[in-house]
Amino acid sequence: MESKATELNTGIRNTIEQLANETDAARQSELFCNYLKISAAFWDYSWHNLMLIWRQRPDASFVGGYNTWLKCGRYVRNGEKGITILASMFFKDKKQSQDGSEEETRRIWFKIVYVFDISQTDGTPLPELPTKSVGERGQDMLGRLLRFAEERGIRVRFVERCKLNGAAGTSHGNEIEIRKTETDETTQAATLAHEIAHSLLHWTADGKKITSRDGKEIDKQQRELEAEATAFTVCSYFGIKSPSDFYLATFKVSPAMLLEAVETIAATVKTILSGCQQEVEEIERTQYEQAQLAAA
Repeated sequence: MESKATELNTGIRNTIEQLANETDAARQSELFCNYLKISAAFWDYSWHNLMLIWRQRPDASFVGGYNTWLKCGRYVRNGEKGITILASMFFKDKKQSQDGSEEETRRIWFKIVYVFDISQTDGTPLPELPTKSVGERGQDMLGRLLRFAEERGIRVRFVERCKLNGAAGTSHGNEIEIRKTETDETTQAATLAHEIAHSLLHWTADGKKITSRDGKEIDKQQRELEAEATAFTVCSYFGIKSPSDFYLATFKVSPAMLLEAVETIAATVKTILSGCQQEVEEIERTQYEQAQLAAA
């Protein structure tokens, strides 16, 4: 019979392999492909244009030009007023230099164009990727992870908005932020597992980012791969389903990359789960001792 440690190791590896297969499936799925097509259709707005949009329509959430919306299967309703922004236009001028060669200079001009918020359009609904984790043990998992973080000297704060706007959580070594707006306890637990993995793997105790391991650079893709795969495996232990397959696919993580990092991920999962289990055993032992004293 396998020992408990061997059984845990086998389970962790099987879970990571399952994630690798799901990531590959997510990359090929119709939902994911449609989502990427829609994302590619929208402009990368400059800071100045974001300010213009905000001043004219503070409640805007997703904007695009008239033709862009048509490509997405939506159309702007009659009578809707466009949001004015500036579009850059580049021109090339050629002139002959003194030595007879031809020189080229570039000029930039700006013209007014109009965009429309999704609330001003009708048509085909935009595809949405899953962003929430589901499962019945979210509260249990969140409580255990919070106590694990406290034991490790990691401060966890629940905030209305993270310093990185739009993020569900952020990590800066021994300090973690978890967004509490528009998230339930299960999603918060999955996010916390992700950020704890970052703290353990990618930050030193004094708050400095770790940029290399064994002489190899750890880039953003590698950091997210390790943190999200760790979170997925921890969630699986608690019976929680997280949208890690889609998350990792957006970072262009391949199954081969996941399996190559399996040892690092497995070691981090063991650290977290062992800490959570040890904490529960200590609580149960304290409760038993208190009950014995009360009965004496």
